[in-house]
Amino acid sequence: MRLGASGMLVASLIACVPAFAQSAAGPLAAAGPLAAAGPLAAAGPLGATVDGLLAAGRQLSPVLRAAALDTAAATATAGGADALDDPTISDSYQYYRDPGVFSAHTVMLSQSFPLWGKRNLRREAALADVDAARGRERAAEDEIDEKIKVAYAQYYLISRDIVVNREVGELARRMHAAASARYGQGGGDQTAVIQALGEETTAKTEAVRLEGEKAAAHARLNVLVGRSADAPLAEPTRVRPMPAAEPVLAALLDRARAANPSLSAGSAAIAAARSRVSLADKAWYPDLTVGGGPLIQTNNQPLGFAATIGFNIPVPWGREASGQQQAAAQLGATQQRYDATALEVEGALGEAVAKLRAARATEAIVRREAMPQARAMFQTVLANYSQGKGDLTAAIAAERQIHDVELRLLQTQLDEQVELAAIERLIGGDL
Repeated sequence: MRLGASGMLVASLIACVPAFAQSAAGPLAAAGPLAAAGPLAAAGPLGATVDGLLAAGRQLSPVLRAAALDTAAATATAGGADALDDPTISDSYQYYRDPGVFSAHTVMLSQSFPLWGKRNLRREAALADVDAARGRERAAEDEIDEKIKVAYAQYYLISRDIVVNREVGELARRMHAAASARYGQGGGDQTAVIQALGEETTAKTEAVRLEGEKAAAHARLNVLVGRSADAPLAEPTRVRPMPAAEPVLAALLDRARAANPSLSAGSAAIAAARSRVSLADKAWYPDLTVGGGPLIQTNNQPLGFAATIGFNIPVPWGREASGQQQAAAQLGATQQRYDATALEVEGALGEAVAKLRAARATEAIVRREAMPQARAMFQTVLANYSQGKGDLTAAIAAERQIHDVELRLLQTQLDEQVELAAIERLIGGDL
């Protein structure tokens, strides 16, 4: 039996279906069984992998540089926290009209010495402030890392979506050619030709949209790592591998309590506040001031020496009491903020783990069931159309279904990457 021009085009179309299924699944397979991808290599041009972008962000991000400078400022403050106050020099003059009584002036150098361990408490509070600043710096780094990981996953999966859409566009062009040939031989109608042309136009429109999203992801990545938005980036090669083992919430909570930088900063802030409470309590204890200097007499007598010793008197006029109240309130507020952060971390971690499990289960179902079903339906409908059974509407519906399945798989993989990045930020390290 001779197929004619229309038959040969449709036969060619059917022959390309397995190739399309394989090529469309190729990018997804590369992003799919991620646990088998092996360790990531940091080599290659910037943008090829997430590792290079993370390293660039830690070096170039102005947010992280600002956090590092805050830590440096806290460290510098701690260096002089237990230093003595500046000494005081004074000159006093004594004059008597009676020449039998000497007149003189005294140059006195005096120094105050905090007692009762006040200097140690000041240093302890300042060192705790340094630890809190370091925790905030690590938290800022983890937040930037999370944003880069998510942005890179979007950049990668949009690139894969572009490949899938390109295959869909090629298939739509072939369907258009097949429908036109069949209509030219009197075996079809003009509606099928218009429908096929509409699918081809839809694929072109989608390609423009996806290119715009890719450009936006490109700019977002550059800004996150501290580069200009239009700086060049390499094509993404692979996403980060998913952990082989199912994450256990209890173990993740233990890691978060031990390594979450926000919780570490909160603990350090509590320690600093406690030291300041003790310091406020000791404000009721007097400090020592000593001084000494030469005594210069105006009646040509030999030089003498004058010395002083004194204590300040903490009078209950309200200053010390208000300082105690302030320190106690600040300690309470710091503890409440720590508790709120701990609850927030626990809730966010539980939510991220649940979403990650759901995304992984969804991906398994789509790969194992939805994808084979969509491909089988696609091939069956096109085979029937090549034999003159059915119309192009069913073929277009089957093509849309397989495209939707491919997009669902890509979206599921993006969800996995988003939740993985959130978990790693919350536990303070890689999963």
